[in-house]
Amino acid sequence: MADKSNKNLKNENSGDFILNAGRRITDGINTRADAYLEGTYDPAKIIKKNALKGAAGAVVALSLLTGLAFSGPADIMDDQAAADAYKSAPIVMDVDDFVSAEVDDDDEAEEEKSKPGIVARFRQAVLSMPQHVRILFAVPLWALGTALMTLITFLWNILFATPVGAFIASFAAGFAILTGLFTATAKLLFPDLPIRKILCKRNVMILMVTALGLSSIDAVAPLYWHNYPLAAAFVKVVIGGSVIGLLSYRTKKLFNKVKSTVIPSAA
Repeated sequence: MADKSNKNLKNENSGDFILNAGRRITDGINTRADAYLEGTYDPAKIIKKNALKGAAGAVVALSLLTGLAFSGPADIMDDQAAADAYKSAPIVMDVDDFVSAEVDDDDEAEEEKSKPGIVARFRQAVLSMPQHVRILFAVPLWALGTALMTLITFLWNILFATPVGAFIASFAAGFAILTGLFTATAKLLFPDLPIRKILCKRNVMILMVTALGLSSIDAVAPLYWHNYPLAAAFVKVVIGGSVIGLLSYRTKKLFNKVKSTVIPSAA
């Protein structure tokens, strides 16, 4: 009898979940429709915002390409380089000559290898422009691209070429692993509990402190315990497993509390 009532209760919860999801979708559509009718929802603003994002992405890509193609503003404004680029412009062959020409496979492979890359073709296209156009557009793009490449190089060196970067990378990896394991464990134990309840602020802070502590142990312990690399995995499993077990116990209490408020006990 108890199994039957639990099964019916589970079916009712599944039905309620589907109905609530349908209501949320319907409410979202109705809200957007009401906003459109009231004039507060403007599709033109969304299109404009997307266009601005696309333009910003294009500017960044062009700036990085310009920074790779030129060594400096003097290189962009070099008239001799522009003249050489103009002379080396590709020659358009006549269709009849192209069809009648017999090219061996080896010659085609060599021709493909000799073709300039994207950066070289971009450089040639920029140098073929008038000088005032290059000054107005190419020089600012080069400045932006150089600044972005310098920033990327700086961040790369900090994250991967220094002890501070190694510590940050270790902390980020540990936090991601702990969060994933805890979320998977809590979802397996309490499938009806939402993710936002599982990953509440308190649990996330505990996971962050744990990951920070494990990274600190990895950085300091080898200085005083020479055999620590052999025991590092065991230490991480014990500490991480204990924290995940503690958070799972707290999540169980939260689940029981939510269950008692959502499903009132029978009188």
